[in-house]
Amino acid sequence: MQIPYIKYVETLVVGRMSADAIHDNLILLGLEFPIPGIQQVYDYFYKKQAKYFTTKSEEINPDWLKRWDMERMYGHMFNFPVDTVEGVKGSLAIMNDSLMYRLITSMALANITDEDIELIVNGKYNMQYSSDDVQCFLKYFFNVAEWGIQEKREYVNQTKDPGLKRFYKIALDGDKDYLLWKLGAAPEKSFDTMLKDMMTDSYYNFKERSKSDPDLAQKWGSLAVKLTDRLDKLDKDTDKKKDIFEEITFKIKGMDADVTMSSSSESTIPHMSEINKDIILTNNKED
Repeated sequence: MQIPYIKYVETLVVGRMSADAIHDNLILLGLEFPIPGIQQVYDYFYKKQAKYFTTKSEEINPDWLKRWDMERMYGHMFNFPVDTVEGVKGSLAIMNDSLMYRLITSMALANITDEDIELIVNGKYNMQYSSDDVQCFLKYFFNVAEWGIQEKREYVNQTKDPGLKRFYKIALDGDKDYLLWKLGAAPEKSFDTMLKDMMTDSYYNFKERSKSDPDLAQKWGSLAVKLTDRLDKLDKDTDKKKDIFEEITFKIKGMDADVTMSSSSESTIPHMSEINKDIILTNNKED
């Protein structure tokens, strides 16, 4: 079975912590990883940089951290100067927040996207966290992005917590809207308002980072474009639903008038299927 927090374990190994110290650190976070497994991770990195692991005075090369994709967590855990440690403290806080942990891990198993993360943050599910916190958590503590459905099923089957297991099984169906509803994660804003807030945030993050971090700026720019497209689609869907609603309202009012004008006590309101039939015909003509 794959381990979703292997990147965190790797970071501690590269920090030259002992196997026992790593094991104890994981236990404090509610994680389990066998000492023989820690030794295997150590052997892997030892083969890459033997001198670093055998010479205490040998400092870590910052380029290694970037290559191994553990720069932020290493910088935070071992007080080492790196470009940024943004999101690390928040990711550790999520580990100790049972509700947020359940929400993010469940969504991760349902293939969480950048847009989902922004919706969670902007939707006020938990304003204590930022998108960087969630991204960092997914990177170091629950990275299942490359897992296939079979690997996810194996992980869910091995999950001991019945509360988590219940939601994880729902997550495997891939219906994120239903999953969020079951999790009780109801936003305080309307969906279109959240999308507009996200688009605005993405645009200004793009402008702010365009000179200092072009790669990150590109990601924000791409997200802004996706959100704009999604808003356009939402507006079109809303207009279509409004037209259908007005059509139904008009027909119901007409039926009410017919019933009122009729003096027969045996008069009946037409079955709803008649309305549905008319609406379907109307939609087919529009299509």
